[in-house]
Amino acid sequence: MDEEGRMFWINGPENFCYLSEQRQWRCGLSFQEVLEWKQCAPSGLVSQRFSSLQAACEAFEHNRIFWSHDLYLRRMGDQMALHRSADDYRPTVMKLAEASGRAVRPAPWSGRPSTPLSCPVPLTNSNVGVVGDSGGELTHPRRRRRSLREPVH
Repeated sequence: MDEEGRMFWINGPENFCYLSEQRQWRCGLSFQEVLEWKQCAPSGLVSQRFSSLQAACEAFEHNRIFWSHDLYLRRMGDQMALHRSADDYRPTVMKLAEASGRAVRPAPWSGRPSTPLSCPVPLTNSNVGVVGDSGGELTHPRRRRRSLREPVH
């Protein structure tokens, strides 16, 4: 995690790894609960590849990462977020443990008001764009299209 509370994973084998940003969509969970209950998914923001875990960590610590967007990873993260955001979601490992006789653990968000997947920037008439003749498409004021090779600043 960085000083702003954003989560990053190191993915891939040790000699060919990269960093990816993870989105968390349930508020109020501890870092351990996020990991245990699988309450995060890739945002699609990825780094360049590194030749070792140490090189990746050093680049992150010294702010030498060139970020880009991986649209496939973003779509996969969106699908994971929808699946895992169900109130009765349980990770597979937990389901298997319960099926073998372990006690059913209540989800940390049980009894709390559920918060839908949301964005902190509300959609208004001023940030709704029209695309083609098929009608209006909602656009986000901070959303920008990028090529996969363009660095994120």
